Amino acid sequence: MSKIYEALKKAEQERDRSRWDGPLPAAPALRAAPAALPSGEANGEDYQRLRASLMSALSPSALHTILVTSARHGEGATTVSIGLASALAKEREARVLLVEGNLREPSLGGVLHAAANGGLSEFISGELTAEAVITRVEALNLSLIVAGNTARHAVDLDPVAGLLARLRPQFDFIVIDAPPVNSYADASILAPRVDGVILVVEADRTPVNEAEAAKRQLDKVDARILGVVLNRRRSYIPAFLESLL
Repeated sequence: MSKIYEALKKAEQERDRSRWDGPLPAAPALRAAPAALPSGEANGEDYQRLRASLMSALSPSALHTILVTSARHGEGATTVSIGLASALAKEREARVLLVEGNLREPSLGGVLHAAANGGLSEFISGELTAEAVITRVEALNLSLIVAGNTARHAVDLDPVAGLLARLRPQFDFIVIDAPPVNSYADASILAPRVDGVILVVEADRTPVNEAEAAKRQLDKVDARILGVVLNRRRSYIPAFLESLL
């Protein structure tokens, strides 16, 4: 009993230190642990639970385009985007498109080792058509649009709305990895043009005021916040005990 008591006390202290262990106001809690993707199986159950939470909260017919963003850099939005898209693509007949919408600090294409033969930037500039920038990632059973050759400065994102409308009939789900809300305007521009937004925050790292600021900004543009993913949550409760809670 003493070990159990010590574990619970450590867990309580961890919660008090983090000051962040739940959803933002008016947003359902959607949690996912970090995944070492694209291995495909690492922590896959976490993303299946995330998918199930989305599907149970909303009708699949009302949820085609999902934007994943964070309050600031390095909180795991790209990892969650890949994990969620992979979980959605596990459905045998599901047609899933993953879009690297982070033109400021793109990393998704590099994680998936996608060929750099043009992407979203080239579509926006009119150099390539929508069909030309789509590639297949057979290992994950999904299609992909990478950022392309970005200049990392503000670009006109209006063509992206047209791209989503054009590709919507071709895919059951489109997941967009967006840059941080508090750093750039991109996520705020794209958020009202999708069916829903997932905000990723990192346990023990994201300051509460920054998470709240991100939510306020999304509310300001009338974004539909589906929920919050508490990423990289650490627990001092032993696994055998946590399974009983």
